[in-house]
Amino acid sequence: MFAENQKSRRLPLKINLFLTAVVFFSVAITAETKNYRYAAVISSGAYSEPGWKAVADSLVKKHKAGLFTWVSSVTETKDALSKFKPDYIGYIARPVIECNSSFIVTVSRLSRQLDEDPYGDAVWGIITGPDASAALRAISDTLLIRTVLAASNNLSYEPPIRRFYQAIGMTCDSYIRTDYLFPENRGKVYTVNKRPDNESDRIVLVSKWLNAGSLNVSIAGEGTITGPVDCIITGGHGNVNLWQCHYPDVGTEGFMRSSDGKLYGAPYSGGRLDINAPTPKVYWCASNCLMGNPDNKNNFVYGAFGSGKAVQMFGFVNNASSGNEFMAWGVYDRITKSAGKYTLPEGFFISNNNALFEILHPSGQFNANLVRNFMDSTVIYGDPAAKVNFQEFGDSASVYKTDLTFTQNGSGTADFTFKVTMLAHDLEYGAGYCYQFRPISLLPVRIDPSTVVITGNDGHLAEITDNLLIWEMLSNKEKLPKGESRVLRWTAKIMDLETDVRNYSTLNNRSVPKPRIMAFPGTGKEILVKVHGLPAGRYDIRVVGMSGRQRYRGNFISSGTGMQSFTLEHAGAGVQLIQLTRDGQVLSGFCCKP
Repeated sequence: MFAENQKSRRLPLKINLFLTAVVFFSVAITAETKNYRYAAVISSGAYSEPGWKAVADSLVKKHKAGLFTWVSSVTETKDALSKFKPDYIGYIARPVIECNSSFIVTVSRLSRQLDEDPYGDAVWGIITGPDASAALRAISDTLLIRTVLAASNNLSYEPPIRRFYQAIGMTCDSYIRTDYLFPENRGKVYTVNKRPDNESDRIVLVSKWLNAGSLNVSIAGEGTITGPVDCIITGGHGNVNLWQCHYPDVGTEGFMRSSDGKLYGAPYSGGRLDINAPTPKVYWCASNCLMGNPDNKNNFVYGAFGSGKAVQMFGFVNNASSGNEFMAWGVYDRITKSAGKYTLPEGFFISNNNALFEILHPSGQFNANLVRNFMDSTVIYGDPAAKVNFQEFGDSASVYKTDLTFTQNGSGTADFTFKVTMLAHDLEYGAGYCYQFRPISLLPVRIDPSTVVITGNDGHLAEITDNLLIWEMLSNKEKLPKGESRVLRWTAKIMDLETDVRNYSTLNNRSVPKPRIMAFPGTGKEILVKVHGLPAGRYDIRVVGMSGRQRYRGNFISSGTGMQSFTLEHAGAGVQLIQLTRDGQVLSGFCCKP
């Protein structure tokens, strides 16, 4: 179970399609799928040091970023950042002297103050480490998150939701219960009252697994988990320099501790277990008190980015307590209930803005003052636009799907449509809806919010900024049944049309599936196209009838991860050949229309 105040509780992904006069965009617009503006922010003092200058210069080169420096306070960059209009901000900060709890509050607020609306203006993260070399290593790594260690938590099974590719969970109040999510089981959790190696002190297992180049955990007749731990979710109880894995009492299990940029296991009995992770990892302290606090070099964050080899980390700077739903479970559920749609920084950004919406437009489900406590006291560490993605499984693993499209209408404005369709279950209004399901989306282009005109609304209040949509789709006693949809429509002037994709190389050395394309008839004159294992980049797309007549031509942008799907409208009837072509490579699939 999660502890510390647990309450009861990216076309689907990152795809762009271009038609003759219509442009379709995915709802999850990320660093991989569009030209984006990145701001690298660093103090002049840090930039004068060769090591930290190398971090900033590397970040600028990686993202073709703008470099912004400050002397006395990071707020000195506000006017320049406002003019630059970044999509991502990487705040580079030396440990303790710059990266401290006060700095976190300041940059959190600064990131909402770059234009006139009260909401967040850029996805942000703090880039730090025990030293500059650790920070440089962290921003240089990429990661596809396939193996998750829920080290003090059970693994939720909510068919048909598949939260992770594979995972191991160990509940915080048990010495034996272990949950397994095997790749072969496609989301179904297998539970047994026996720990691997019959080990009752999980810190021994956790230390060993973090140090392993690859796991090899098998249950006869059920499945096998191989590969390194990519993400650890801590749970239990935390402090500035330790993680207590058993909860609520300490019990007869040990701790993970940090000191001077190093993590180590301190078992209940036996000596120190040094942790020197060989592969990059995400440290997700989803609900733990204080583990995100950076005020001392011995604190956990510096150990994670030191010997723990973190690339990103989420944590609470202060004590987690009542009111943390949005920034604890909101972040967790946004990311895991639509696997692969959002990165950790994006989930954090969306949930933070959702918390602000709740404060500005109270639902009556929460104490707004308690919600406010955690908006500026939770933090993402690491490059916010890094290619660090959770494994994606398509719509079949999502609670609901969203489609965001717009058409340029030739009059200087565009017509936008945002559609939400429930997939896994009925959605009822209540606390859970507010913190984890209220529809929020980054916009695919920047618009002039003063020109927004709502033309259709199946729900209620919609807040639309230059780059963000928050929609109160339901109200008290309302329900959206499984399989049904609600739609929001508006017009607005486009200020920034940037849709080119950057071509990234393979995430890591893991095997890449052979590309394939599948096509299925729709209910009308449309074709549903699914592609799997397609490398990132722009592809020409053609639909040809069996007579050889071209029925459709456009472009498709692949994010390069998992299964991606989209719909071709007005493709015509009969047997159709769909071709995706890039650099001479042709990938084809057939579809038979009635």
